[in-house]
Amino acid sequence: MRVAFYGRVSTDEQMESGNIEIQSDFARKYFDLHGPESGVSDFEMYLDEGVSGTVPLADRPAGSRLFADVRAKKVQAVYVYRLDRLARSVKHVLDTYEFLEANGVSLKSMTEAFDTGTPTGKFFMTLLASIAALERDTILERTQLGKESKARQGKWVSGPPPFGYRIGQDGCLEIFEPEAETVRLIFNLYAENNSTTEIAKYLNARNIPTPSKSKGLKNESTGKWHAGHISIILRTEAYKGTYNYLRRSKRKKETISIGVPVIIEEKAFTDTQNKLVENADVARGRRGRHYLLRGLIFCGHCGRAMVGNAGSAKEGRVYYRCTGAVDIGQGKQCNAKMVRAQVIENAVWADIQEFIQNPGKIGDLVQKRFSREQKDLEPVRLELAGVEQSITNAQNARGRIIALAARGIITDDEAETELRSLLSEIGALSARREFLFSRMESASRTEREAIDAQSALEILGREIDSGISEDKKAQLFKILVRRVEMFTVEKDGKRDSKASIHYRFPVSNDHCVGLSKLGDVKM
Repeated sequence: MRVAFYGRVSTDEQMESGNIEIQSDFARKYFDLHGPESGVSDFEMYLDEGVSGTVPLADRPAGSRLFADVRAKKVQAVYVYRLDRLARSVKHVLDTYEFLEANGVSLKSMTEAFDTGTPTGKFFMTLLASIAALERDTILERTQLGKESKARQGKWVSGPPPFGYRIGQDGCLEIFEPEAETVRLIFNLYAENNSTTEIAKYLNARNIPTPSKSKGLKNESTGKWHAGHISIILRTEAYKGTYNYLRRSKRKKETISIGVPVIIEEKAFTDTQNKLVENADVARGRRGRHYLLRGLIFCGHCGRAMVGNAGSAKEGRVYYRCTGAVDIGQGKQCNAKMVRAQVIENAVWADIQEFIQNPGKIGDLVQKRFSREQKDLEPVRLELAGVEQSITNAQNARGRIIALAARGIITDDEAETELRSLLSEIGALSARREFLFSRMESASRTEREAIDAQSALEILGREIDSGISEDKKAQLFKILVRRVEMFTVEKDGKRDSKASIHYRFPVSNDHCVGLSKLGDVKM
C-alpha cells in the first residue's frame, strides 16, 4: 500500500530550527517500525514550509499536489505527525477529512490515537481539531494584544523594519543612513521618469546592496535589484513619517498611527504615489490582452497557479504557464507544458455555449441537487436541534451545581469534579455543533453558486446573439467556472495538454478536454 505523509511548519523560525526535518525523520522511523504490520510498502513526503495552518490544504503548494495525487488514486492513506500540522481550523480539518473519505483515503495521526473509520474516532478527531483551533486563537489573541500595546508606545511591531531603518534599543525605528541614502536616490530617479526596471539596473551597476543583502538575511536569492524591490520601496508609507498599524485589519480594529523619522518629505511621497497610479494605468492600456481564466487556472501536477505569458510577438501567441515552471533562483519546480491561452479559453467558452443551448437540463440538475441536499440535510437539522438542547441542558446543570456549592449543599471538590465533567461534555457538543453548522453552510454555499450560475446562463442566452465582450466573458468565467486544472500528458514521445474543467453548477461529470498541439479541441 502506497501512503502519503503530510508535514507543515508555519513560520521561518520553525523552518530554521529544523521543525520540518523533525517531522520528516519521525515519519521515516514510524514507517520503518510500523509500515510492515500496517501494509505500507511505499510512502511519499508532502511538505509545506512557512505556510499557515489557517490556509486551506488545497491552496498550499504541497497540499494541492497531495489533493491531485488523491484524486488520481495514487495514495491509499494520509499520515500526519499531529492533527494540528494538517490545519488549525476545525472547518479545514473536516473539509480535508470529507475530501479524503470521498476518495476512499483514510486519515491517520502518528502521535494521536484515533481511527476515523469509527464514530468514536471521528468524534475524537473533531475534538482534537477544536483544541488546535482554540490553542491557535488564544496564542493569536495574546500576541495581538501585546503588539497593540507596544504600537501605542510608538514601537515597531510589524516584523522586519522597512529598508532605510533599524529597530533601536527602545523598540522604535531609527534611520540607518547608508540605506536611507539609497531610498532617497530611488525616489529621485523615479521622479526623473526612470522606470522601476531602469532604476534596478542602475543600482546593480553601482553594486548597491539589496535590502536582504544589506540586512545580512539568508534569503538573498541572487543579490540583485529587481523592479519589485523598487516598487515596494516607492510605496512604503513609513518614509513620510507615519506608519498606520492595523489599517488593513480584517477585524476592523482601530488604526494605530506610529510616528517614525522622516526619510522622504510628504509632498515628494504623495507626488510619487500619483505617478505610480498614472504609470500603472498607461501600462494596463498597453497590455490590452485579457486573460479570461486569470485566477481560475491551475497546474494539475504541482497545484500552483498558472499565469498569462506572452509568447512569440511575431506570431501573436500568448500562453498560460505554471508559475513553478520557471527558474526563479531556486530552479524549476515543475515541468508542466505551457498551453495556448486562446485554445483553453475557447474550449471553456464552447462548453458554456453548449450549456446555454440546454438551459432546461441545467435547471433540472440544479433542482435535483437542491432536493437531494435538502433531504440529506434534514437529519443534520434534527441532530443540530438536539445538540443545541443538550448544550442548553449542560449549561443549566452547570448553574445548578454552582448554586449548590454556594449554599454548601455539596463540597467544592464535588462541585469541581462535576463542573469539569460538564465542561468536557459542553466542549464535545460545541465541536459537533460547529461541524454540523459547517455542513449546512457548505450546502448553502453550493446552492447559491448553482443558482447564480443558472441565472448567469439564462442572461447569457438572451445576450449571446448580440455578441459578448472580452470583459463580460471574463466576468462570466468567474461566475460559472470554479477551477480549471491543466495536465501535461505524453503520448508517442510527444507532450500534449489535457484540461479538467470544474463548474459551479451541477453537471453529470466535470469535463476533461484534450488540447492537441495544433489547437484542436477534443471533448
